[in-house]
Amino acid sequence: MAYYDEIARQWHAVTGYAGGAFKELALNEALLRRLPGIEGRAILELGAGNGYFMPLVLRRFSGQVPAAIVVTDQSAALLRIAQTHFRLPGATYQCLDVRQPFPFAAGQFDVVLAAMLFNEVPNAGFRHALQECGRVLAPGGLLLMAVLHPQFVHSLDERGVLRPTRGGVLTMPGADRLRLPVVIRSLATYERLLTEAGFEFEQEDVFPTETVLNARAGLRHAEGLPLAAVFKCIQRGQANPGAT
Repeated sequence: MAYYDEIARQWHAVTGYAGGAFKELALNEALLRRLPGIEGRAILELGAGNGYFMPLVLRRFSGQVPAAIVVTDQSAALLRIAQTHFRLPGATYQCLDVRQPFPFAAGQFDVVLAAMLFNEVPNAGFRHALQECGRVLAPGGLLLMAVLHPQFVHSLDERGVLRPTRGGVLTMPGADRLRLPVVIRSLATYERLLTEAGFEFEQEDVFPTETVLNARAGLRHAEGLPLAAVFKCIQRGQANPGAT
């Protein structure tokens, strides 16, 4: 059973229709403004959770028609919630563990989205997932990913609030007393693994705004720290699709 299967309903109740305060007020926009237009593009979303993000993409590029949308998550329970609350006509919903081979053809997608997923995947699985992302991307394709910022994770570790589960999964405190999976990984390791997988990338830190800090009092200890790192990744030797 996937970790989020047991907490799927509570997770959806907490994150709602915009992903929670930080995503709604800071991260979503940081991702959306780095996306190319979606007209005629095939899009794969990894770790979609409750499925709130793809509707935001379609709203941002209203009038543009993608060639295909595939929404995936390891948790079947979250995918059921995504199809109930955020179902997109014509989209495909599929269980997918990024640590396993992707069931897609080489070059099948123009855009791969992975928001706040890879910060939960240990190095061996992350390395494999990056290789698979590169394989399924078409020439000129874009991998757009966001992860919990290593500085923020390090601050949690220093405060002693990271704890292992009985299964050995390291977890961090989330909203409404949830415990969420997390890995300790440096920014340099993210950069090294992306480079080894054949990607060129631009990276940006995303900080919580004052509004975010007011909405989530528990984040006050992180004031001044970046909460997320966003990577816009293109395979080396391929054309940059550019933002529109």
